[in-house]
Amino acid sequence: MKLNVLPKAREEIDNVPDTEYAPDEKLANIKADLSLNINPYGVSNNVMKKLKEISNSQISHYYIENKELIEKIAEYIGVNPENILLSDGCDGCIDMIAKTYIKKNDSVIIPTPTFHRYEFHTKIMGGNTVFVPMQNFIFNAESILAEANKVNASLAFLCNPNNPTGLGIDKDEKIKFIENFPGLIVVDEALADITKINGSKLIDKYNNIVIVRSFSKTFGLASLRIGYIIANVEIINEIKKTSSPFRVNGLAQELALEALKDTEHIQQSKLFLHSEREYLENELDSLGIPYSKSITTNFLVDLEKFGNFKKTLEQLKEKGVLVTDARPFGLSKHTYVRIAVSSKDENRYFIKILKELIEKN
Repeated sequence: MKLNVLPKAREEIDNVPDTEYAPDEKLANIKADLSLNINPYGVSNNVMKKLKEISNSQISHYYIENKELIEKIAEYIGVNPENILLSDGCDGCIDMIAKTYIKKNDSVIIPTPTFHRYEFHTKIMGGNTVFVPMQNFIFNAESILAEANKVNASLAFLCNPNNPTGLGIDKDEKIKFIENFPGLIVVDEALADITKINGSKLIDKYNNIVIVRSFSKTFGLASLRIGYIIANVEIINEIKKTSSPFRVNGLAQELALEALKDTEHIQQSKLFLHSEREYLENELDSLGIPYSKSITTNFLVDLEKFGNFKKTLEQLKEKGVLVTDARPFGLSKHTYVRIAVSSKDENRYFIKILKELIEKN
């Protein structure tokens, strides 16, 4: 008689943090959702038109990698097509890189606060996370390198611009870090499209840098799950060895290509996002509410002046306002929320509710 024994998973799984990704619960009376870091300007009309033109065969047949899309990305970023590798969003890119380069017991540097998925991908491969707090949210190469040298780090995750602060890494600090770090540096540029940040030229000069980007933010294709890696050919070829040949569905590739072609929509999205971020910043300034000086679409807001943090979050929810509790990003101070630029109406409703809470308190 065979015993019905539950198979034991790899020991690394025991140390993996909660993998479920779910923004704050959706409310029936939601009026302003500033918790999702997406493009409120919407999707290109070209994308929606193409979606209606998709044929049955394009869905039912196996797809091949869209060379035209790769060429268009390369043109957009300013690299050669062989320096591009598609994947299912930035998270999929990071997953492939981790599988290729993180070995058991490797020390991985993660400056905080930052995106929590770096920890997940490190631990699932058996690596050790080394969190390095950034003073005043500023990336300081010298202090982070000092920690890296202590643990003989083999890989580092940098988020540029940062999620959740929205701050960019000073160019000189970034170069200093690249030139002195002993291992591979993964730079997450998921939030870079509306900024002037573009680290792609660094791959020609430095062999230890990999960049990941996404179509989820400025292009508004979050649910399609498509992103890409930028790296030298040798690194691209190594990552290909550990990745599935079916990383990105054909529909996502077709629509991403249309999004890239619509340069007018890209420009209008950027103008809208910059304008609405400026509106939120001006209003927060007038209310005396501290926030991080973002260069992109998300930033931290300090709700300390409202008193009890948990109660304030509940009050916002009662009014139909969703924000992101920033504690999971690795902040030592627990009064921050992350907000992301939303639609004009939602941004203004958010400010209206903040004013009401200030008067109430």
